[in-house]
Amino acid sequence: MTVTRTEKFGISAAITTPFTKTGAVDTDLLTAHVKSVLDQGCVSVTLGGTTGEGPSLSRTETIAAYKALTAASIDPAKIVFGILQSALPDAVDVARAVSALGCKYVLVAPPHYFKGVSDAGQVVWFDQFLTAIADTGLKVILYHIPQITGAPITPDMVGEIIKAHPGMISGVKDSSGDWDNATTLLERFSDRFHILIGDERLLGEGIKRGASGAISGVANLAPGLLTPLLDGKEPDKNLTPLVNAILAYPVTPAVKTLLAHITDTPAWRRVRAPLVELDQGQYESITNAYDSLYESGNN
Repeated sequence: MTVTRTEKFGISAAITTPFTKTGAVDTDLLTAHVKSVLDQGCVSVTLGGTTGEGPSLSRTETIAAYKALTAASIDPAKIVFGILQSALPDAVDVARAVSALGCKYVLVAPPHYFKGVSDAGQVVWFDQFLTAIADTGLKVILYHIPQITGAPITPDMVGEIIKAHPGMISGVKDSSGDWDNATTLLERFSDRFHILIGDERLLGEGIKRGASGAISGVANLAPGLLTPLLDGKEPDKNLTPLVNAILAYPVTPAVKTLLAHITDTPAWRRVRAPLVELDQGQYESITNAYDSLYESGNN
């Protein structure tokens, strides 16, 4: 896919996954939350990514969640589907399954179980994956989050993958928090592809340099802090303190804790092992930090 600098991907909420008391995906709460963030200005949601505990969900669960959202009249084109499988056949099967359900975009992480593999090996995996789904019409966003996967997708690797499959790659989500890496991606690819900034603290400057938007965990909590950045506005003074408060804890439990606090819905605090909920002291610390940002007209 070829894009221009004037086109924006927008803000996609890296949607977090609610669980019932029995540990099942709570599709009713998920659907209500997705509708809420879309109403608040997100152009899409990303299902089954890192913030969504995607690696802890089975293929059956994630596809069932996708079906529940579309059954609730959420446009399939507004749901980016996270593919975080290391096994190539599983990644291909999931991609083909969601394509048949009307999915437009997939966010694809590299295989990440084996550490220290060569860049060439990673590129071969992507080549085989993209070849196997070439007839689906899916638009692929490459997912660079090396602090989690231990498997970087370097700008040179991006270039190789795009060269081999130029019509299939839509862009790159850079969640590394490495500004040098982001600027390299922007300089090399933003005239043609969507470069999405995962670290919200870098988004404003990234937009000025050609970024198309973000797939964002903070968008679960406050899409309104992010959407103005798409128009070149300066970041709200609360954005960086909010991100810093979240990063002081394990990120997904922290996002879920704040969502539970903001919506007065304790069920949001539930996570699936191996993640654990924030303890009471952590809960009080992060919610107090959040409240202090929004007290006395500080919003």
